[in-house]
Amino acid sequence: MFHLCSVTRILAIGLVLVTSTSVKAEANAHAALTIKEVMESIIVPASDTLWAADDPQTEEEWQILEDAAIRTIAARYLMDLGGTGPDDNRWVKDPSWQAFSNAFDKAARDSLDAARDKNIDRLLDAGYELYPPCEGCHLIFNPGVVNQ
Repeated sequence: MFHLCSVTRILAIGLVLVTSTSVKAEANAHAALTIKEVMESIIVPASDTLWAADDPQTEEEWQILEDAAIRTIAARYLMDLGGTGPDDNRWVKDPSWQAFSNAFDKAARDSLDAARDKNIDRLLDAGYELYPPCEGCHLIFNPGVVNQ
């Protein structure tokens, strides 16, 4: 029987593979979620987990952080596809959005590398990298969320 973390990892990796660049245009036409739904259901809980990292000691604690980083990477690909929200497909074509998305992706990948290396200092640094693209993107594309 699969452990929940294993299932989560398999699903996240599958999402990354499905949303590769070669199928991006076709998948965009079949988006089922809004960007807001991806943010609220995947990115917020995953980034909160990364930002709350304190001093992981066990393999399980490090695995939770690794899984959170994987979810942020997968969610970035989902958001870049656009979505069913009224402005989603316009937003993802905006050069500012793309710059924030790329910065978010780098920070998420840095988080994953740090979690895999079990390096808390690098993980915290990656968390600091993750925050500015989130905040900057919200200021431009969803200003109301910044003050919540």
